[in-house]
Amino acid sequence: MNQFVDIHCHILPGVDDGSQTPEETKAMLQKAWDEGIQIMVATPHYHKQRGKNDIELIKKQLLLTRKLAKEVNPKMQICLGMEIYYGEDVPELLKEGRVVSIRKSRYILVEFSPGDEFQYILNAVRKLQMSGHTVIIAHIERYNCLRKDISNVEYLREMGAYLQVNTGSITGSYGRSVKKFLREVLKAHLVQLVGTDAHGSERRTPKMQEAYKEVVKRCGEDTQIRSLDRTPRKCFEMKRSTSTKRE
Repeated sequence: MNQFVDIHCHILPGVDDGSQTPEETKAMLQKAWDEGIQIMVATPHYHKQRGKNDIELIKKQLLLTRKLAKEVNPKMQICLGMEIYYGEDVPELLKEGRVVSIRKSRYILVEFSPGDEFQYILNAVRKLQMSGHTVIIAHIERYNCLRKDISNVEYLREMGAYLQVNTGSITGSYGRSVKKFLREVLKAHLVQLVGTDAHGSERRTPKMQEAYKEVVKRCGEDTQIRSLDRTPRKCFEMKRSTSTKRE
């Protein structure tokens, strides 16, 4: 069984629109383990309009989720991150600790609105880079400005952004046009990270094995290793080199 890293999931119970109960979280953990996922980054939403998550509640639910993960398998690891909806105040929020990076590393998972202009996304990435962070753009297949012009994807990659796509999009859960776009960016080796963006035990489930097979089929084994394992592990290796405390 492959040992995957899921860089993007909503597994913490009762903190956002993902899992709502400990029972659902445990069912999600079991499905993830069965899909070959050994390390999961819990990425609860931070969104100014939809409600700002309580960081203390998130940390409390993280401890509970780790306990549940060990019941599924002692080797399973849960780390903390956040899916941050971009706003001009995000660099300050990161500095204050009101939103968090992935395991206190320099990596941050950032999302935008589907209709945002490319220049807005570009300026956001630059501003976050200037504040010392490495930007992971969540589910790039959702943004109209990237789907309609692959050169925009190339530009973001060239400027140092990491690009994440969802397993469900690779497997065709969101339609042919999205799947076609992802085939193009995968073949061009523009994607660094694949995440499940799992939200429940029955909806938006992991599909990591199916995505793995599709990536290997389209791009070869080495692309799969980089997108599903090697690249996401950088976040964890960096944290280990700076601190022994896990979060």
